[in-house]
Amino acid sequence: MSSADEQENLKVDIPAFVESIGLKRAAPGRYSALLVANLLGCALSETQNPAKIVREIELLEQGELGQLKKPIQNRHPPLKGLWHKHYMQDGIPSLAQNVLKALNRYQIPVFQQMIEDAKKAGEERFVEVADIPRIVDDVVSGNRRRLAEQQAITGEWIVFAKHEGKNYYLTIATHDSDTHQHVREQLEQVCCVEFPFLAQLLVDAEKA
Repeated sequence: MSSADEQENLKVDIPAFVESIGLKRAAPGRYSALLVANLLGCALSETQNPAKIVREIELLEQGELGQLKKPIQNRHPPLKGLWHKHYMQDGIPSLAQNVLKALNRYQIPVFQQMIEDAKKAGEERFVEVADIPRIVDDVVSGNRRRLAEQQAITGEWIVFAKHEGKNYYLTIATHDSDTHQHVREQLEQVCCVEFPFLAQLLVDAEKA
């Protein structure tokens, strides 16, 4: 394949992509080129379904929380003054993160019930191989359901700003605070140009 052919294959119809994942419909005129680039990167690398991220934006626009944690305003630099809403990552790491969170919060209710039943019966019982699937199901599926019922499932961040009663969606980011300075620099280079109010918002937040 020639270099020209390779370049042709790499071309992406950005407006069509934005339309296909529902971003234009969800927040018309209130999403950044940086966010679009990130979502496109997710799609091309096949690491994340961008439509799942847009779905969380849609829920936020509709005033619904869904199953994840409610939006939070950042209190510390370099993203102080901005907000973030969680989205669920694809893959095992996100599942593992929420399983660990649920274990810390709920432990293993079905196993605790087995212990209580044995105490009430005055018996010494041991976990058998046949019990393992039920226990594992409660650790994974049961605890995830409990997190969802409390709207406490965690994920990575959709970073957005509030301005004149509307949300402006800027980028996606991780929990890792070591990366937030880099995110801030991207916001200043791209999003502050697109949305002039943003620069002053960030300055005011740092002074507060």
